[in-house]
Amino acid sequence: MKVDETTKDLICRKVEKLETYSPRLVESHVILKKEKYLLTAEITLLAGHLYAVGRGKDKGNLLTAVEQALSRVSVQLKKFREKLKGHHRSIRTRKSL
Repeated sequence: MKVDETTKDLICRKVEKLETYSPRLVESHVILKKEKYLLTAEITLLAGHLYAVGRGKDKGNLLTAVEQALSRVSVQLKKFREKLKGHHRSIRTRKSL
């Protein structure tokens, strides 16, 4: 699927914002597909020990599909970050009791 430069820049900026959740992003792939009437966006991120995949589908708007995929990937990154943060916190609280 061919995408114009403004859409490509917009998608790049939105993917770069995901670095706030995980600053060690190794690589990211954005795959855009069009099958008859359905537009599909798939975002794959590799960050340290995490492999996050998000897919979004929409009938008419490509950016809506990209937003759905980004929201799914950001949820995965947030959960992974909270898991890493909370890992040592529970040990400290147990020792203080």
